[in-house]
Amino acid sequence: MTKHNFYIYSNCDFSVKSAAATRMMYYAKGISNEENAVYLVSCCSTKLEDDNFNEIEPNVFVLEQKQLTKNIIPTISFLKELCRFSDNHKGKKTYLLYPYPFVFLELFTVLYMIFIRKKTVYYELNEVRKYSSYFHDKLSIKRIKYSLKKIIYNSIYAFLDKLLPYYKGLICISTNIQKYGQVYNENTIRIPILTNPRIKIQTSSKSYVKNSSFNIGFSGSIVSNKENLDSFVDVVNKLHCENFDVTFNLCGTINTRDKQKLLTDKNQYAVVKYHGNLCENELSAFLGQQNLLVIPRGYNMQNNYGFSTKLSDYLNHQKVILLTNISDNRLYIVDGVNGYMVPPDDEKAMINKLKYIIKNYQKVSDSIIANASKTSKEEFNYQLHGPSLRGFMSKN
Repeated sequence: MTKHNFYIYSNCDFSVKSAAATRMMYYAKGISNEENAVYLVSCCSTKLEDDNFNEIEPNVFVLEQKQLTKNIIPTISFLKELCRFSDNHKGKKTYLLYPYPFVFLELFTVLYMIFIRKKTVYYELNEVRKYSSYFHDKLSIKRIKYSLKKIIYNSIYAFLDKLLPYYKGLICISTNIQKYGQVYNENTIRIPILTNPRIKIQTSSKSYVKNSSFNIGFSGSIVSNKENLDSFVDVVNKLHCENFDVTFNLCGTINTRDKQKLLTDKNQYAVVKYHGNLCENELSAFLGQQNLLVIPRGYNMQNNYGFSTKLSDYLNHQKVILLTNISDNRLYIVDGVNGYMVPPDDEKAMINKLKYIIKNYQKVSDSIIANASKTSKEEFNYQLHGPSLRGFMSKN
């Protein structure tokens, strides 16, 4: 059988832990076998040689030593170097672009890789960027800089959508995004959030919970208006006022504005604890120590199309999960069976559900966790989606 080489490339640094790197790593592990090799290549100004790649698993190679770049000329040079490097490998060749905020790689992928070099390039469609939470505020004459930035970025992202028909196909993370993508390119496949259900839950000498309190955890990018965290902190404060001993523990990246809002302005009763941006092992320990893990997203266009990868991570850590009924959550989580669910932006429903979970935790947690683990194994296991993803990307 002719060997098939797959090249996943992006402005993302695949050698550093992130949601993007993790998802593409699951792609690589699912696609690879004896006849299929996968290379994870970060956009860089480094000459690409086989010796620069680390084989982390059989036929999965990650570029380790590199000088990352996001500028115009180095991006063009990178694509030329990627073609030279891949042309030196025998067998079929397929490329997958994982988009990032730096748009030059997308623009020159279409111009150079597709139009000039006639390469077979697929596109990972995991969000509709013109609906980004960073641009939820309305245009205002009082915020000239923000308004101009919003107009410029929305125009650029709308233009990039017009380039979607030129890709061989789109890999979509949710049903809503698949419907959106099919408007531009009929050749699509839906690959949901992925995970490894056999992952080992780490322990730590550090404590990320408050003793005797009911501990609720949230991890990842702490973006208040996207994750609806300011409203959730209000909910926790109200529970505290009703004599529920609840602590909301956060970890992950956070900007100055959200840090001030969540940890100072809204933290009336010291019920919110921020534990920093944790390494992979400590993050696993953090999740494993919580009583409940939450994804309290409200309704907005970004969340309507997206699908939080946190869900699969949470399921793996064998904890009760509470999330809102938005996007594809409803396809996989049944309220009271393998998790708990409330309507988005319904503070009263959130409070009532939390009261129920806290009061009945010892009685319901074992069955909820067992069913959640089953969902992880049967729905999000990357190995189950590998064959369909490989078949989709092998249609040259």
